[in-house]
Amino acid sequence: MLKKKNNTSPQGFDTLIGSNATFEGSLKTSGLLRIDGSFNGNIEVDGSIIIGKEGKVIGNIKTDSIDISGVINGNVIASGHLKICSTGKLFGDIEVGSFIVEENAIFDGKCKMEDKIANIKDNKDNKKTSKGKVTA
Repeated sequence: MLKKKNNTSPQGFDTLIGSNATFEGSLKTSGLLRIDGSFNGNIEVDGSIIIGKEGKVIGNIKTDSIDISGVINGNVIASGHLKICSTGKLFGDIEVGSFIVEENAIFDGKCKMEDKIANIKDNKDNKKTSKGKVTA
C-alpha cells in the first residue's frame, strides 16, 4: 500500500511565529507557516499559511492557500483556497482560486478570481463557435 509522504515537521508545521512573538520584516519560506503572534511585513510562502485566533498580520501575503482565524490588514494572493474562519477578519483585497467564508467572519475588500473567470469565458466561447461549424 502506498502512503502519503508528509513533508511537515512532527508538530504539523514548518515555521511558527508563536503567540508571544512579534516579527517585523519580510518572510519567504516553504511548507506550512503558522502565525499565532504579531507579524508586520510581507509574507511569501510556497505552501500553506494558518493564521491562529490570536494571530495578527499587517502586510501583504502571497501563498498557495491560507486559513484565517485571526486578523489580516493587507492584500492576499492565494493560488488555491482562502478560508476565513468564524473568528477571522480580513481587511484588504484578495486574488484567489477559491474563497470560503464561515458565518460571523469579516471580509472588507475586493475579490478577484480571474483565472476561473477566464476559463469559464473560454469554455463559453468555444461552445458558441463549435455550434456554427459543419464537419464532413
